Amino acid sequence: MPIKKSLIFILFCLSLVSCSLTKYVPQGETLLNRTKIKKDIPDISASELNSYILQKPNSFALSFMRTRLATYSLSGSDTTKWINRTLRKIGEEPVIFDENSTERTQNLLNQAIVNKGYLNAEVSTNISTKKKKTNVTYQIVGGEPYKIENFEVVVDYDTINKFLQRFYQNGALKGELFDVDLLNAERARATQALRRSGYYNVQKEMFAYTADTTETQYKVDVKMVLQPQYAVDSVAKVIFRKKKIDRVTIYCYTDTKIQDENYLSDLDTVFYKNYRIIYNQKKHIFTPKILATKTVLAEGQTYNEFLVSRTNSNLASLSAIKYVNISFTEKDDDLLDCNIYVSPSDRFGYSVEVEGTTAMGADIGAGVKVGYSDKNVFKGAEIFKLGANVAYEAIFMRSADEKTTIDNAYIVGGEASLTIPQILIPFLKENARKRYGGTTIFSLNYSYQDRPEQFKRHIANGFMKYNWQTRNSNFSFSLIDLSYVNVPWMSEDFTNRIENKYTKYSFENHFTTKMSFGFSTSNQRANLKHQSFYTLRTNFSVAGNLFYGLSALTKQEKDSVGRYQIFNTPYSQFIKGEIDFSYNQFITEKLRFVFHTALGIGLPYGNSNIMPFEERFIPNNRGWHPRTLGPGTYSSDSTEYLERSGDIKIEFNAEFRFKLFWVLEGAAFVDLGNIWTIKPYGSQTGGVFSFKNGQFLEQFGCSYGIGLRADFSFFILRFDLGIKLFDPKYEGAKRWRGPKYSDGWREDCYLSFGIGYPF
Repeated sequence: MPIKKSLIFILFCLSLVSCSLTKYVPQGETLLNRTKIKKDIPDISASELNSYILQKPNSFALSFMRTRLATYSLSGSDTTKWINRTLRKIGEEPVIFDENSTERTQNLLNQAIVNKGYLNAEVSTNISTKKKKTNVTYQIVGGEPYKIENFEVVVDYDTINKFLQRFYQNGALKGELFDVDLLNAERARATQALRRSGYYNVQKEMFAYTADTTETQYKVDVKMVLQPQYAVDSVAKVIFRKKKIDRVTIYCYTDTKIQDENYLSDLDTVFYKNYRIIYNQKKHIFTPKILATKTVLAEGQTYNEFLVSRTNSNLASLSAIKYVNISFTEKDDDLLDCNIYVSPSDRFGYSVEVEGTTAMGADIGAGVKVGYSDKNVFKGAEIFKLGANVAYEAIFMRSADEKTTIDNAYIVGGEASLTIPQILIPFLKENARKRYGGTTIFSLNYSYQDRPEQFKRHIANGFMKYNWQTRNSNFSFSLIDLSYVNVPWMSEDFTNRIENKYTKYSFENHFTTKMSFGFSTSNQRANLKHQSFYTLRTNFSVAGNLFYGLSALTKQEKDSVGRYQIFNTPYSQFIKGEIDFSYNQFITEKLRFVFHTALGIGLPYGNSNIMPFEERFIPNNRGWHPRTLGPGTYSSDSTEYLERSGDIKIEFNAEFRFKLFWVLEGAAFVDLGNIWTIKPYGSQTGGVFSFKNGQFLEQFGCSYGIGLRADFSFFILRFDLGIKLFDPKYEGAKRWRGPKYSDGWREDCYLSFGIGYPF
């Protein structure tokens, strides 16, 4: 009943606010209520055409609520009062209809359609006004589009003409729309090919097009030609002359005045492998080696724009460098001097991160992480990081007589890492180092966990990893990843609960040494908001084979349960693979649909009967309290989270994200998934994955819910309320959760909050 009353009250408030949306519209003016585009052209999207509309109405939430305008309308006229100023700041001033903007938009839309090949297009405008609100509809009739029949390059300079003739295949662009954007892209592509082949002076503006539409209806013959002023023989000889790089100079200064010729004082020049490096201090900021290694431009090279871009990105990717600029000076005899200017960023960095978790009537936790970084610790752009973290969790325990007690659990840890901006592989040639770039990371981590009702545990980890990148893809390879788990104490109750179970092994002292390979890629383009994109991440690891091989070769004796040991401690042996994929679909500026799936499998073998606990998968479904779903149909009255881990994970998520007002965003989501074990373990009844009769399909946990996010640019605060829809631990109709079967909101709902999007 309280919920119904709340909804009625909210709807009543919205209806009152909607009546006052024109409160601050001046007399004789109208509010721009809606703009709409109607078109008969399927080749051009509405979102693309919307960018030409000069005047747009106030923003909508969920396509029907103008919450920001409503908030502004709630303010009073006295702006000396803080409440009125605050409401106006959060809200949005009404957009007053402007007829001139509508006329200009009509012309812009007409030109945009013509540029797409619809040369006979017509755009009309329909304006309707009612109760101080104006709706504008732009009607676009495209007609029959013009298409390219023949495309050829005709340049009155033989060498370049032959080059471009080879660049374009026969029938290039035939059948394409006579699209200005397409032709401009082709002009830029041809220019790029020339500039990558040594023609430093070539610019895309030197090329133009001629079009002949007279012979065949709706067909166009297109020629790419040189602009007349560049077709003169004396000018063409200068433009179309290949250039070579003579001298490469790297200016390494402490500020951005490095290109000011009057700022040349206290210089120190160093020569390193045919590079001249000039510092403005006797104390060098960066070593010559790192600057030379990241510079792929070299003396004697034919000019190549790609290598210029590669050098720029290599240097800019170093966290220790703030500013990079590359310029060229033309010399006689077709030579270029290359000047590279770099300036350092702030060397030291500090960070503080706070996070928390809570649930309805369940555990409450909070954590703090502090960090320190030095971006140029050895003057080779090496990054040294130190970090420490403390996390606390209040665990609410309910006894058989319904009394609640609180146990205090905490985690204390630290980490140190060194990132070297090179791949440290012996005998790797200098050309390969420059081509692949990459980094080498050394890392040490330590964590101490104290759960007074269960155990105390030390976890230490160290690894050496290579990272490198090619275009939109990232690769990583862990050469060595060594972990050691030590459990000095377990409570008697906890020991009894896992006695004679396979999972007991996860809480014994053990080593894990593994190698892993990771790959990730995305087609997301930086600084482009109106785009759809995907992200793919994969990881594959194998552990224990080196130790197992040494144990077998040395004919080591096994322990009482048939395992080899090292330093009197058993080690793990397994293979593990993971795939994580998400697709972010742009719908409108204020609405997105995001799909996500995560798949994983781990297989213990050889020296292990079960995956180490820290390597097993845990469920991630927003309708369940953490570690209360799965594996499979496993059900237990115990709150023992140890049992809620598995060897297989299948997860699907779908989420609509929509802008509300101010910094607030909303979400509606559905989560589907579970975890399973790969073989039967006595303590996880019903947890085995099986394809038989599609059994696993009936074991997916499903939930739905709503979310609220506050986007503060530098971080996103997220709240999600998940509600169970289908719970596999029950049987029959009771699996479908709802008022009929639910034991209350506490069981079937979960409220969580975090930082950032869930995927």
